Amino acid sequence: MNFKLSDHGSGKKVARFVDICTNEQNSLTRASLLELTKILHDTQADEKYAALVFTSGNPKFFSNGLDASNVASVPDDKLAEEVGEIVLFFNHLLRFDKPVVAEVTGYAMGGGAVITVGSDYKYMLEGKARISFSEVLVGLPLPGNFIDKIARTVYPPFVNAICAAENYKAGEAKAIGLIDETAPDLEALRKLTLKKLDYLNRIPLSALQRTKQAINAPILERSETTLKHIYESFTTPVIVKNFREAMSALAEKRRPQYLD
Repeated sequence: MNFKLSDHGSGKKVARFVDICTNEQNSLTRASLLELTKILHDTQADEKYAALVFTSGNPKFFSNGLDASNVASVPDDKLAEEVGEIVLFFNHLLRFDKPVVAEVTGYAMGGGAVITVGSDYKYMLEGKARISFSEVLVGLPLPGNFIDKIARTVYPPFVNAICAAENYKAGEAKAIGLIDETAPDLEALRKLTLKKLDYLNRIPLSALQRTKQAINAPILERSETTLKHIYESFTTPVIVKNFREAMSALAEKRRPQYLD
């Protein structure tokens, strides 16, 4: 089981909690992202649920992004499909029109940061937790839909730094608008989530849904262009070779030697 599901609340205002528990680093594969997409679709369709919360009981990782060991075994002709699934998932997350909360309980790297910025309300644990869109560090260009959402979330002067894989602690992430609030411990983090859910429960869900659709519409309207650009990137030889080198370097615990 890659995700543990639980409910909070009763009546028409139930929140579905999604506990990420894929492996030791909570890394993601195409298969686990397809599973998570199905959870989104099921939660969207079920009138029982009024919100969704991403969290993790992992003591270190909220999600550490792509699973390097899995990607290493994927042939080149399947690489765009495997690596590109996170781009498709992000579009599904933006189309999910019920409120989404992210409890960033640890490291949120790559895909973990993607889940976070795609959420409507973002709370982060102080201390060892970190967040970074680390894609370019492994030779992958940041997809346009990620960039669009980042640009609509953080303060403008910090967009380029974020897209270049700057790494942020909780307080730093809050200061630039990437995170809404921070908490000193898990109990305080959960209190932030429950307080927000309690507030949202006083608002008609239909109003929240139509508002969220309008917020994300400009990004989704560019989705075809984004997907085309990403497919071209993931099939460009120098990018594929650099990415392969990055995955090998991670496995061998050394500094990568890129082609450019």
